[in-house]
Amino acid sequence: MNARSLSLVAATSLVVLLSACAAAAPPSPAASTGSSTASAGPIAVELKEWAVTPASLTATAGAIEFAVRNTGSTVHEFVVVKTDLKAADLPVSGNKIDETALTPIDEIEDIAVGATPTLKVTLEPGHYVLLCNIEAHFGLGMRSDFDVN
Repeated sequence: MNARSLSLVAATSLVVLLSACAAAAPPSPAASTGSSTASAGPIAVELKEWAVTPASLTATAGAIEFAVRNTGSTVHEFVVVKTDLKAADLPVSGNKIDETALTPIDEIEDIAVGATPTLKVTLEPGHYVLLCNIEAHFGLGMRSDFDVN
């Protein structure tokens, strides 16, 4: 083989090798299409004075896991209720909301500072509120609207 043929074989081999590597590589983050709807993996939720902050405000109906973290300086709780009302419109009585007047789904009580419990629930499509209902905490802003599609 002459030098020109060897160069052609080498170039062809390089193209084949690079094509194989590109096909095996995972897609780059820029190529993925992000969504504000959580559908896989737990949804991180931060509790602190005075906020309930989920990483996503929406999710797909079905089994949903919330990974809750109390980054505040006091004990909190995490309650999931189904309601047609927005969080700010829920009726407050005695510095708390009446959970029995709503459709309670589930909750984690007495979450210590630094604790990271999880809550697994099955949610149907609709509007929910995520909240801390320890006396006065809800009224101070520990609530978040959450929609399930």
